Amino acid sequence: MIRRYLFLISAILIVTILAAGCIEGMGSKDGAPVGTPGPAAVTTTVTSYAPPGKITTTPELVAFVTHAAAFARENGRDAAIAAFNDPNGPFVIGTIQVFALDYDGTLLADAGESERVGTNIMDMTDSFGIPFVRKLAETAGLGRGYVSYRYLNPAKNNTNEPRIAVVEDVDGTYYVGAAMFASEGEVFPSLKLNMSAAHPDVDDLVAYVKSAVLYAKEHGREKALWAFNDPDGEFVRGELVMMAFDFQGMNLAAPPYSPELVNYRINLINYQDPDGVETIRGLRDIAKGGGGFFYTVARVNADDRSIYIPKIDYAEPVDNDWWIFSGVIAPEYASAATGNLTGVQIRYFTRDDLYNRVNEAVAFAKENGKQKTLAEINNPQGRFVTGDLFVWASSRDGVLLADPFWKSGVGQNHWEYADRHGMKVTQVGIQAMENGTGFSHALFPNTALNGTENVHKLIYMKAVDDTWWIGGGIYGIRVD
Repeated sequence: MIRRYLFLISAILIVTILAAGCIEGMGSKDGAPVGTPGPAAVTTTVTSYAPPGKITTTPELVAFVTHAAAFARENGRDAAIAAFNDPNGPFVIGTIQVFALDYDGTLLADAGESERVGTNIMDMTDSFGIPFVRKLAETAGLGRGYVSYRYLNPAKNNTNEPRIAVVEDVDGTYYVGAAMFASEGEVFPSLKLNMSAAHPDVDDLVAYVKSAVLYAKEHGREKALWAFNDPDGEFVRGELVMMAFDFQGMNLAAPPYSPELVNYRINLINYQDPDGVETIRGLRDIAKGGGGFFYTVARVNADDRSIYIPKIDYAEPVDNDWWIFSGVIAPEYASAATGNLTGVQIRYFTRDDLYNRVNEAVAFAKENGKQKTLAEINNPQGRFVTGDLFVWASSRDGVLLADPFWKSGVGQNHWEYADRHGMKVTQVGIQAMENGTGFSHALFPNTALNGTENVHKLIYMKAVDDTWWIGGGIYGIRVD
């Protein structure tokens, strides 16, 4: 099952979080969310499912897993496990097959990796240290949802590749799922940017979200979700669309990009954008704190290139049960969304480079101690500096302890530091670190190049111990 697992979601973040996208809190696992317009949540049965010849989209993957869960409930655990383990059976479609796991981590079925069946894989991590099996279990325990991760793809010389899995609880004791690699289908669903209308600015974004919160409080949840989910309604305003979730990460509104999110009651708490940032979890945490800004990226195709455009999202709670957000292209990158990269810094380094550099510094700190490590980090010609890829160190409460280039910031507390649009960079980074991924986005001056302009930056942070952590970042936008 894990040759066929994991990584993923971004535009489900769809457009607006990425352009964004997402889910609602599932009271019952198969019914439609309260107040959600459109068809009731799909309750596919064994007899009604018509398998496609090939699975290449997330809606097809969701339908496949929903069918497998229905089969398991109708036929019992033993019969289901036997069917899922049959490499020539109906639960293998091309390179994608159903897997099943106990909640304790024991792999019950996986026709693609039969050698692992019967073993406990709960502590498996992907190449970025993400405990993806634990995240599969967490998401399945909430009903049905998407999980992103990276995994070795045997069809691509065992290179690590982004993956998205769909998982669904069967009976509270085990769950089923299936996953596809980026090379097999779209693992960052509904990456759509509506560029036909005027580009809203950040003030427009905030006003839009606040008006939706007011509408929901005045009219109630049911009527508000009907309005938010109407693709032709008043809350779809060009690039601005309203995304709604409960505090467990289930999507309640996602117009007009991914109807399967609402119809299938998809949970996105463990969805990652193309840079590995857990968008819905991060936005949820901000909404819990009363609201604020968060960045993600959305992919656009222009001139035979994939360009990953920074988006800025704004979230607010409606009440203690649910929250909403929307997003726009970061104003600094509006031209890049149409393929014009004039004056735009392109990344020199990869996410792997960043991850490895920070982990190298953390390992050095654990071996050599804090004092020696801070001295090495502070050295612009030191071992942890390669161009504008470098690390810094901060205390748990936000005091900058060492930085090779931002000398005026050393010794200062940056807990409340906000970028030009108002995102609290340190707090969002620490939340990402504590949530288990460590990746976040920001706009920040490229201090290694003595820059003063704000540049998109992918940040990775990792704790050395309970009192301090080391972070690093790569500047610019990703272009493939």
